[in-house]
Amino acid sequence: MENKNVFEKPKDQINVEELKQTFQQMIDEIKNENTKQNSMEESTDKKVGEKTEVLKQINNLNKELCFIQVANKWKEIKKKCSENRWFMDYCCEAKCINTENPVGNCIKGNGFANLIDDENIEYIDAKRDDNCYGSDKSATIYAENLFTKPKDSSNYSLFYFEVKYISKIKEDQINYRKINIGLENSKNSYARLDFEIHGSKNIRFNAQNQKNRDGCLRLKNILWNNNDIFGCGLVYPPVASNNFSYIFFTHNGKQIGNPILLNKNCDGYKPYIRMQCCSVETNFGKDLKTKPFVYDFSKHKVYKYSDFEKDLNELIDMFPLIAKEGIKQILLASGGIKENVERKLLNIFPKND
Repeated sequence: MENKNVFEKPKDQINVEELKQTFQQMIDEIKNENTKQNSMEESTDKKVGEKTEVLKQINNLNKELCFIQVANKWKEIKKKCSENRWFMDYCCEAKCINTENPVGNCIKGNGFANLIDDENIEYIDAKRDDNCYGSDKSATIYAENLFTKPKDSSNYSLFYFEVKYISKIKEDQINYRKINIGLENSKNSYARLDFEIHGSKNIRFNAQNQKNRDGCLRLKNILWNNNDIFGCGLVYPPVASNNFSYIFFTHNGKQIGNPILLNKNCDGYKPYIRMQCCSVETNFGKDLKTKPFVYDFSKHKVYKYSDFEKDLNELIDMFPLIAKEGIKQILLASGGIKENVERKLLNIFPKND
């Protein structure tokens, strides 16, 4: 059976019919195998179940949400941290590990990331012995291609990628480890998931492309372990829709936190990762037949912020001294998370009991 690129047409969207035919044929072949080899009944039933579940995911794509596959790879090692322009993200003053030379050891013995191939990033730990005591440095790496808003689409368009967190040494021996994944379209417009051993687990964002409009959503009751899978998705609404574009995050196949609403200036976002003391394996969705996502996006419930006006009016009633347009901008800048807006405004305008 010829193995074709299932994302060939139309344009960069999934060829649903071809995928359905492929998986149905695979299911039929497995069933035939089951009848011939009764001793393999349990194993083949499991295979049928797995392929049927993937076929179910593909069938669901016909309804409302369309996954857009982007041929992507990790490409650029950033020399500066986007949020803190004064903070330099390189291995040492010599910048010996860089975009042009992405594999090697830092001449100063510092720990830094290596781009092993398109999807795998290996962190080389700092060298520490009698002759050298290096430091573990953060590395920020950007993908080659943007997630670009379709110009003419009647469906919701989903862009998505996942990374697996890999620790090479015992967790209790790591002084400082972190992994941040997200999307960015300018220095003032981004959303990222932050997991740090000495800090909280947060979703940080600036959805309005304006300075000093950064927001933070704290995540609770989430454990972080070796081989965990983190995902980041971007959903664009149909061209004729008035719904918001939004970014969401996943952890081990489950959506976490609130979706972050984006403003109108959101036509293209680039995946990026910031990491320290860990390695990652990435899935950009190049071949979902052999390497499916952990997150089942066929079950993704499209976020339609139907309560925007309701939340806006409730906030106006709570804070009558603030103009409606002002509260609206604060609500949008907070990713549409009413609780965050209420908390911020109460800090400024406390209510008397």
